[in-house]
Amino acid sequence: MACCGSRAVQLAVLLAVLAVIIQLLRGWINSKNYTFTKEEIAGLAKEYSGLDYEVAFSKIIIELRKKHPGHILPDEDLQWVFVNAGGWMGSMCLLHASLTEYVLLFGTAIDTSGHSGRYWAEISDTILSGTFRQWKEGTTKSEIFYPGDTIVHEVGEATSVQWSAGTWMVEYGRGFIPSTLGFALADTLFSTQDFLTLFYTIRVYTKGLLLETQTYLSELGFF
Repeated sequence: MACCGSRAVQLAVLLAVLAVIIQLLRGWINSKNYTFTKEEIAGLAKEYSGLDYEVAFSKIIIELRKKHPGHILPDEDLQWVFVNAGGWMGSMCLLHASLTEYVLLFGTAIDTSGHSGRYWAEISDTILSGTFRQWKEGTTKSEIFYPGDTIVHEVGEATSVQWSAGTWMVEYGRGFIPSTLGFALADTLFSTQDFLTLFYTIRVYTKGLLLETQTYLSELGFF
């Protein structure tokens, strides 16, 4: 009985500590200054929607580097990496990453669909080409989006998603970004077992974090 009581106390303490950590993270995420806004990224992507997507990607990268020097990965670190998650398959090119934000290019060359994932982050996508269909939890109808449209995936929301072949978009995420990696990497770990893609994903995210650290230290005068 004493043993069971001790374990109950330990569990209660652990839950209390976790609750405090979560509250601290929520407070930090809600109060910190961010590099980007979803309106900025959506507006920039919409400006170039309808163009050939590769031309649009190049123009968007140039504009972001002008507006946010030191926050966009250099050309030599830009890499298209497969993403398998929720049953769908796409490809991403990460432009910016920190603990609380990311900006990436995303799309697919084939028809694909699956589960959106449920995140501790808000994610918005602005379509450059193709179509995106979304079926929201608790509804019986889906909605289709076209170039220039922006879809916002709220914190804790789950939907069914479908991309037509040739759909390409710009994505911005804000929240506790490491919390999204479990879903993003689960299919790679337990289904495809494509560990080279896993390595590429972790490597490019690490490069993004290192770039942000270097820029932050430079702004403080350390370099």
